[in-house]
Amino acid sequence: MSGGDDGPRRLRSSLDRMMRHMNAPSIDLLRAVFVEWPEIVGEDVAEHARPSAIDGQTLVVIADDTTWASQLRWLENQLISRIEKVSGSDRIKAIKVRVAPQGSSPSD
Repeated sequence: MSGGDDGPRRLRSSLDRMMRHMNAPSIDLLRAVFVEWPEIVGEDVAEHARPSAIDGQTLVVIADDTTWASQLRWLENQLISRIEKVSGSDRIKAIKVRVAPQGSSPSD
C-alpha cells in the first residue's frame, strides 16, 4: 500500500468519509432521526408521525393525520433544535410534513 492508506480503518470512520463525499447526512444524524425519533418528538407524537427521508437540509416526516401534521409544523424550530442536540449536526434546517394515514402511501 502506498500514500497514507496504511492499514485497516474503523468502519464508522470509512462510512462517515464516504457519506461526506456523497454530501449525505452523517451517521450520527441518521441514527438520531431514525432511531431516536421518540426521544426527539416524544412518545405521543412518535406514535403518529415518523421520519421518512432527509432531502438535503430538509427532514421529511409522515404524519397519520392533519392534526399531528399541524402539531409538527408548529414545533418545527424546537424539533430542529432537538435534532441538532441529539445528533451533534446542524444540517437539518427545515421539516416538511406530509399526511398519509397508516397503511397508505404519502402524498406530496
